[in-house]
Amino acid sequence: MVLTMAVVIDYQNVHLTGASLFLPGRPPEEGLIDPFRFACQLAQARNAKIADERYKATVKRVEVFRGLPIPEDDPDANRRNQAQKAEWERGHHGVVSVTLRPLKYTWDYLDGRRVPVRASRREKGVDVLCALALIDLARSGRYDVVVLASRDTDLAPALDNAARTTRTKIEAVKWFDPADRRTRGNISTQAKIWTTSMTRDHFTASLDPRTYP
Repeated sequence: MVLTMAVVIDYQNVHLTGASLFLPGRPPEEGLIDPFRFACQLAQARNAKIADERYKATVKRVEVFRGLPIPEDDPDANRRNQAQKAEWERGHHGVVSVTLRPLKYTWDYLDGRRVPVRASRREKGVDVLCALALIDLARSGRYDVVVLASRDTDLAPALDNAARTTRTKIEAVKWFDPADRRTRGNISTQAKIWTTSMTRDHFTASLDPRTYP
């Protein structure tokens, strides 16, 4: 019997850490990750380390959380992000869900008009949404394994809570390059959390090949 797996993706964290590690000096949009491809590569990397077929897993659910530039700041980026959400969910009904949360800004006035300050924009609340999704999926009883894809250490309590309060196996994942010492550590948790390492090959196979003008 193959285990069922759900994956919670902190998109900007996964996307930017992968791009900076494997595409240094390149525009980050060249490292755009397709969430379903990523989840499948995660399952492949995880299963390769497990000898017993009973404990290998197949992807059944992918929850993605990502910040969204507002139209008043960057209409082109807003449109592209919406188009990416549609493409990533297309053909994966009931499996892939992408939640876009508007970025937070400070505001200024220009020629009497209120405008957002681009340099101030930041994600707000995405980590909370990831934490809630992780715990909800773990407690639902529908999945044998729930994996958090993020290097945000603020999510350690959510990993511990899910591991402590459910029988679902809670795991994590990270990008790994043996030549880069920064990729050797894992998120520090009280519970013993299995962490799958994904390499450059997994990163390349996770990339979104589409062009979003």
